[in-house]
Amino acid sequence: MSNILKKIVFLSFLLPALAQAQDQDVIIRVVQDDESSRLDNFETNLLLKRSGFKFQILLNNVEGVYVFASIRDSVYRFTETSPIRDFEYLNLLELRDGDKNNTNKELNLSETGWSYWFYKDSAEWHSFNKHAVGMAERGNVCTKVIKQFYDVPTNKVLKMRNMDAPLYLYFVAVKEYDKDGKPLKELMRRKVRVQWTDED
Repeated sequence: MSNILKKIVFLSFLLPALAQAQDQDVIIRVVQDDESSRLDNFETNLLLKRSGFKFQILLNNVEGVYVFASIRDSVYRFTETSPIRDFEYLNLLELRDGDKNNTNKELNLSETGWSYWFYKDSAEWHSFNKHAVGMAERGNVCTKVIKQFYDVPTNKVLKMRNMDAPLYLYFVAVKEYDKDGKPLKELMRRKVRVQWTDED
């Protein structure tokens, strides 16, 4: 067999593996106690107790997800395909210094800005808990525990036990960026409405 033919045969085996290794995927799960809800549909309604819960997010060849969180329902105007106005110029909310690596276990609430939850092995800190669970070629499962809310406009912490208004969440993962880092194409989007219960 000639060297050229050997290279072609080798590449024919290698290319599917390379393509699979570059597949992008984001899977979001909301967990409270022993209950778990995977966000497979564009729109999900959840009923949670007024106590801590967590997000478990699988990031496969994706660095992070954009998260809009509010106690007002303005985010619900976005449909599954409607453009998000000025998405490429998103106003990103800064984590408070004390919440790096999810130390404060809080979720930013705002009507005007988005959070960016990311995980990189090489970074000094992340938006998630410090350690992710590696799933080999499937990516990393990152956890963000929520025990309180931080209202960005008022600079106040809101306790979970005092929550009466529903919580509205919108997640967007980006598939492709331009050379300046502006989002070009979305990978997925999910919106969630959380209502609260006192029942166990």
